[in-house]
Order: sequence, then C-alpha cells, then structure tokens
Amino acid sequence: MNIDDRIERRLGYDTGAGVFVDFDAVSPVFHLESPIGRGPALERLLDAFSPAFSGALPPSTYVHGPKGSGKSAVVSALFSRLATHSGPPQAIQTSTRAVEPTLPGFVYVDARRASTRFRLYHDALAAVGDETVPDHGIGTDDLAESLRDAVRTGPDVVVAVDHTNEPETPSASTVVEWLTDVSGHIVPVCLGREPPEEIDWDPDESVALSRYRRHVLVELLTSRCSTGLGRDALSHDQVREIGEWASGDAHDALAAISGAAIRAERAGVSTIRPEDVDAGIEEVPKPCVTLGRVLSLSESRRRLLYELVTLPESDRSSVSAATETIASRRRVDLSASTVRRVLYELADAGLLDRVTVRRSDGKGRPPSRLVPRFPTLVYRELFDRSARA
Repeated sequence: MNIDDRIERRLGYDTGAGVFVDFDAVSPVFHLESPIGRGPALERLLDAFSPAFSGALPPSTYVHGPKGSGKSAVVSALFSRLATHSGPPQAIQTSTRAVEPTLPGFVYVDARRASTRFRLYHDALAAVGDETVPDHGIGTDDLAESLRDAVRTGPDVVVAVDHTNEPETPSASTVVEWLTDVSGHIVPVCLGREPPEEIDWDPDESVALSRYRRHVLVELLTSRCSTGLGRDALSHDQVREIGEWASGDAHDALAAISGAAIRAERAGVSTIRPEDVDAGIEEVPKPCVTLGRVLSLSESRRRLLYELVTLPESDRSSVSAATETIASRRRVDLSASTVRRVLYELADAGLLDRVTVRRSDGKGRPPSRLVPRFPTLVYRELFDRSARA
C-alpha cells in the first residue's frame, strides 16, 4: 500500500466503500509482489542462487514447508523480480578485466496447471521465448526440441515448479526428469510440502520455510487488511484472534478474514462483527484444502463443486440427493451417473469428505453425504467473480 493510499484513507476518501476495497488484497489465492515477513527465506534463496550472479549455474534446489507458509508467495515474487534482470549481460569489474556474465532466465511454473510433460514444456517455453506457443497442433517432442533450442541459443534457465507431489501433480523427481531430459542447462527448483527425506529426489540445496510466527502472521494480515478492507472494517483484536486461530497458516487466516468480510458485506454492514469473524473461522475446515488447488481444476469440475456448495442443506443430506439435484440444474449438462462419478473422484482426491449419514445393516456402501474440505463461502465468491468477469 503506497503513501497516497494511506493519506486518502485518513482523509476519508474510502468512506462508504463497504467492507471490501480490494478483494484480491485479502484473498487467500492472491500473492503480493513483495511478500511480508519472509525476508530470511528470501535471503536463503538468494544465497542458493548466488552462483547465477557471477555467471555460473546455480544448484538444483528444493523449497519445502507446510501449507500456508508462503512458499508460493516467496518463490513466485522472487522469480518475477529475477526475470527482469535476465537478458543482456551486465559488466562486472574485477581487478584484472571486465567480465560480462549472463544471468540465467528465471521461470516460475505451477504444476497444478502444468501437470503433464506437454504443459510443463509449453509453459516454460512461453516464458523464455519471444513467440507465442500454440496450445494445439504441436507435439510434446516438438516442444522439447524448441525449448532445447531456446536454451542452446540463449542463457541457461532456472525453472521453479510449484506444488509438486500433490494428488493431481507430478512428483518432484518426475519434474526433474522431464526438465533434465531437455537440457543440462536447465536447473530445476521444486516446491512441495514434504521434507527432503520423504521425496524421491536428492537436490543440491534445500530451503525450508516454517509456519509463520504469530506476530509475523498478524503483521501480514494487518497489512493486507489495510489495503483490502475499508477503514476500521476489522479491528486489531479481531486480526489477532484470527491469527492465533490459524496457527501460522496464512491461507487459512486469509480465508477466514475473507469469509467474515463477505458475510458482513452481504448483511449490509461496513464493520465486521464478532459473529462474522466466528462464521468466517467456521467456514474454514481443519484440515483445509487450499483454494488454489480447487481453482486449478477443470471448468466442469469447478462448476460441479460450485453447484454442490450452493445446495440447500436438505439437498446435501446424501450423495444421491445431491447428485439428483445437481444433475437437474440447467447449468449442468451431465447425467446423474456422471455427476456421481465425478463427485466420488473429487472425494478420492481429498477435496470432499464422505461422511456416513447413518449405519446400515444391509449390503453395500453405507449412505453418506459429501462435505467440502475447502472454504466454501470464499470459493463461491471467487467463482461468482470469475463468472462475472
């Protein structure tokens, strides 16, 4: 938030703006250009990549930590800034002569959206090349060759692949194999939750991020609320309450704040009330699936989840009831059997819980209902905003 914004708030220019001033600023799927409270992690990453600043290949690196610890925010922001320094060599004066090292290209790829070899090569090539890369009519081997040529004729490339080792994404070892098959001048950087000893890859370096300390998380939430919410919409005590409840998980804390703000705005009030905070916290299940993972699903699956979470409670009493109601809606062009199959697949992937409704002494699977494992109120808002856009 810049100084002019702060002055305007003091002058009351945002009066009457409602609870939200900038929804993205408090959205759990939005990352700031300059992450808050992660200076030491940035320094450790810069230490790991330091050979690149003198013209050498940096080591392969694994960045790991629990959900909501800021891995994506830190690495995506850092790579975005480093990418602006890639390109023409910059002269470095030494005691004997001027050396002109070439800084590698830095590319950030999200494995949730690039979960295949084709998509990984496509997204990496789109980032390092000057021409548009087609989505169709080109093969994986063709993309690999084009990426190989780009690295051969240009600088080395450091490729950060986020969200490896998730149910829908390739493992870190698979990503490394795909990249090193193209060229030895591509350095893999993988991000995941598991510690290094639990993955099938031995990186040269590893950088660990722990959960946010309580006061750091409160600072992060306060800064983002000052940008995203109206003046005095959320008190410092409420921010502290949510920060303590979240136990160092920035995703869950922002989801709770967003949910509370959505509830207050729908009630037509400009200040988030205690009951709104309680509702926002209650809307975040524990354990919680990140909304970024949900939003990376195909459009049809996002639609089915949206239809599920907007059902009245009576229509969610069982899988059968939910399936029949969803399939009958005009926006859904799927049969009831297909809807049921996809919902069960989403449950198997961990996005939904199957909760037994009652005991059954008969044969077969006991009746059950589906309970989302992600913040449904915020998901509905994100889906609606995307549809309007």
